[in-house]
Amino acid sequence: MGEVASEMLETGEQVIFDKRHSLWEIWKNFLIGGIAIVALVLLLGKFKPGPAAAPGETNWGYIILVSALGFAALVFYGLWPLVKQRELHDKKLFLPLLDIILAAAAWGALMWFRNSRGFADIWETVAWIAFVVVIGGWLVYPLLRWFFTHFILTNRKLILSSGILNKSFKVIPLDQVNDISGSQNVWERIFNYGDLVIESAGEFGQQPFTNIGDPKKVRSQILEQRRVFLEERAGGPQYRVAAPQAAAPQAQAPHGEMPAAAARTPAEELDLVEAIRKLDELRRSGALSEEEFQKAKQEILDKMEGD
Repeated sequence: MGEVASEMLETGEQVIFDKRHSLWEIWKNFLIGGIAIVALVLLLGKFKPGPAAAPGETNWGYIILVSALGFAALVFYGLWPLVKQRELHDKKLFLPLLDIILAAAAWGALMWFRNSRGFADIWETVAWIAFVVVIGGWLVYPLLRWFFTHFILTNRKLILSSGILNKSFKVIPLDQVNDISGSQNVWERIFNYGDLVIESAGEFGQQPFTNIGDPKKVRSQILEQRRVFLEERAGGPQYRVAAPQAAAPQAQAPHGEMPAAAARTPAEELDLVEAIRKLDELRRSGALSEEEFQKAKQEILDKMEGD
């Protein structure tokens, strides 16, 4: 478990599971990185950049290889991130759009200056830089990111801890989890991993957790632990009203007054928590304004404290 994540555990809190990203995601990076390295070796050897031997002709070998590498970068770092983020509220569009613009501009320059000796020398330098970037960015960095990323479920909350040098984390209490949706493409279905999006109440909103192994099982574990947590909390001492002893006679209320409210059962406490969740769903759908939501929520909380 990551150091940051372990520091966020409370006294008596138990870890249900501690997962990392699926290893198949890393093997995909190694496969793509291996192909890119082979292409770069060919580009720096047999298909070295430069004009063709005959004047006026084009050396299409290096043009095709550079175009293939540019197309791979365009798809995996430009178009694919945009597609995966299409349904997320917190989109990160700057780097994918920058990748698309740079790939298109570089390919246009390559075609325009394809028979220039000086420009071909620039492409050779770029190929060496790309070789280093592929080794570090496609192979070493994903392995380090996988090692330092933890997706943790405890008996009280969800924790996502990530970051190699600069650490970041997200924490979602289980009572704030409303629903969990998932998605898997063809590749992910073959190797049984995918993405989960946690629908949470209040300030948390939508929180994506990507590349999780066996996402259906993980979803079931989270929802089951949420149910157990709510039931335990509803029956805990902070919510339990002491019931009168069976042998003691029931106190008679004065004439004209209502008898005191009986102690609620754990199931009734769970119903109140569920009512808050449904109110939040109405707020997010637009049926309730923020002011109406807060007022109704406060009425439920007052009822829980006053009964």
